[in-house]
Amino acid sequence: MRGRVFAIAAAVLVLGFATSLPAFGATPKKGGVYKGTIKSSPFELGIVMTVAATGKKMTFTYLCGTGRPPTIVFGVPIDATGHFKWTKMSGSLVVWKMVGHFTSATKAFVSLNSLACGGSKGSTTVTLQ
Repeated sequence: MRGRVFAIAAAVLVLGFATSLPAFGATPKKGGVYKGTIKSSPFELGIVMTVAATGKKMTFTYLCGTGRPPTIVFGVPIDATGHFKWTKMSGSLVVWKMVGHFTSATKAFVSLNSLACGGSKGSTTVTLQ
């Protein structure tokens, strides 16, 4: 009898955990393009994220002000909960760092800190176009 109670309790815990997984994050629209702008100083940061057809990677682009070429990173991984991050290093110095997560299939929260862009930093919600 004790074994049966333990098995039922374990099953309830597993099912409870499995049904709560979506609360930890959202997955992006496969092939979706998300855009937004971080209002920062000294330069605004224009963000474009293009999700791959698999939904497991993306191309991340940010534009530092005007008159500069965009920074583009291909193959940024997106985990099963919709979280992503990327750090560009030069030796032991962090040149820029981005981290974020999808809050729904149509929106993602992104935080970016860029020494390469005059120290511009901030966060925004990008939306599906």
